[in-house]
Amino acid sequence: MKRYIDEKTVSALSQGAMYLGSGGGGDVKLTELMAKRVIRENGPVPLISPFHFPDEAWVIPVAIMGSTTIFSEHLPSGNELKKVVETIEKEKNIAASAIAGLEIGGMNALSPVITAALTNLPLLNADGMGRAFPELQMTTYHGFGMKASPAVISNHPDKTYLLLSDENTEIEKQARNLVTSLGGWAAIACYPMQGWQIREAGILQTYTLTIRLGEALSAAIDVHDVMEKMQKVFQTSIYGKPVKLIEGKIVDLQRNIIEGMLKGSLIVEGSGSYVGEYLSVFFHNEYLLIQKDAATLVTVPDLICVLDEETGYPLPVEELENHVKVWVIAIPGPFLLQTAKMLDVVGPAQFGIAEHFIPMEERIKPNDNEG
Repeated sequence: MKRYIDEKTVSALSQGAMYLGSGGGGDVKLTELMAKRVIRENGPVPLISPFHFPDEAWVIPVAIMGSTTIFSEHLPSGNELKKVVETIEKEKNIAASAIAGLEIGGMNALSPVITAALTNLPLLNADGMGRAFPELQMTTYHGFGMKASPAVISNHPDKTYLLLSDENTEIEKQARNLVTSLGGWAAIACYPMQGWQIREAGILQTYTLTIRLGEALSAAIDVHDVMEKMQKVFQTSIYGKPVKLIEGKIVDLQRNIIEGMLKGSLIVEGSGSYVGEYLSVFFHNEYLLIQKDAATLVTVPDLICVLDEETGYPLPVEELENHVKVWVIAIPGPFLLQTAKMLDVVGPAQFGIAEHFIPMEERIKPNDNEG
């Protein structure tokens, strides 16, 4: 049965995507409103399984790059996303049969929905990150050999910029420099591929999972309920079961912008059954590493969330404040991110962390998450 993304589904997708951002991915509010508007004007978006997508049909992933703060201050029309897809179609002399996601965490879970509605194309139930990461090559598309080129950037419907290179890291470098010169944000389309390729290189069915998560959490009444519902949703998914690591208060926060990235750390002092415990969380746009008593508990690509203790909402790194009461939880990432190919792309070493990736399930004893 074909599923459609309507305005109600967008709300659930938006809420679920906040938790998959792992502290990054940008504010979903604006893209949620844009998605609802274009669906109201153009109709619901068909969501199709990669397993029902023809081998030779073309799919084009899209995203918003750059500063989410600047993005919210200089409102896009949405047609920038449509234009970058059309430009890739022209450059490669192809006709896209679907749109796909680049990342499912944060605002870029919604940008492909907007694009699909504006182009009258279906959305493929897949993305290339399974969470949020800061760079274009930090995708399973790159890890499994897909070319980002040709990539197209635009932040004005009448002007596009074509990026060409055999090296995906060079596309990221070109795109990052261009986005800066364009004022801080832009729509991007890249990694054009065929159905058989995205089935091999994508993280599949992430849209239905994110929607299911958002639907479950929309009825949550507090942080305890949020945790319980997250565990139920994730334990029947390609992700693992979330683990609570501490509840307490942020007592130290270090945060700086370095080379355009928000880098730093926070320390949580435990309360309740965690009295006397301290947990350190390190971030680089997203939460990347958790340590307790100098021992590592969790590293990227597993997901880390800092939840507001009152609401259960995930706190992005830019909204952290000292003395706020929080829960720190971790979610085992999709197995595809844990393969050797992907650890070369999104493992701890790619973020300057001198740690080998060990799945969090192997580091954390079963009773460590009770409290």
